[in-house]
Amino acid sequence: MGRNTVHFKCHHCDHCCRDVVCLPTPWDVLRIALTTGQDPHDFLEFLTPDEITGVAKNDPAWLLAGGQKHMMALRRTAKRGCHFLDRKTGFCGIYDARPILCRLYPFKLQETRDGDFRGFTLHKDVGCPRHRDGVYDTGPLYDLYLNDRMHHEDYDTMVEAFNRKDRPGREPQEFLDLFIEVVVEG
Repeated sequence: MGRNTVHFKCHHCDHCCRDVVCLPTPWDVLRIALTTGQDPHDFLEFLTPDEITGVAKNDPAWLLAGGQKHMMALRRTAKRGCHFLDRKTGFCGIYDARPILCRLYPFKLQETRDGDFRGFTLHKDVGCPRHRDGVYDTGPLYDLYLNDRMHHEDYDTMVEAFNRKDRPGREPQEFLDLFIEVVVEG
């Protein structure tokens, strides 16, 4: 199943919580809402292609609302970072319920030319300092990766249905209403 260890140790610099845009899966949103009791409208936002780097312009997760592309993300501010970053402790306030993307960060999946899983390495295109003074067992990340893949298929299906009905004046928040309805009905 590929390499099972990577030289890495998190030093809790909070880069991932301050500077990385987190794109949650439907099940991430449900888990966060159930854990925190917060309405997803309070912790999600919609970003345009100019506000996100590293997401291809043709990615199927882009929402069309009023003729413009948007991507659903955890709400964040330039000063504070992620909505769930605890300002007092500097740690994630929803650590046990955090999104899959946060659980995988800063690791990058490596695949063979045939698309088969090869292992994980540290992602080179992210701002994480990537301290290498520890050894991290990436074995459990494979299950998260499979989970993430499955959930992205669910999300892409919802986005595709939403995008087919685009019209002038439509707001991306309408997707969130549909999204909540679909996820809650399960």
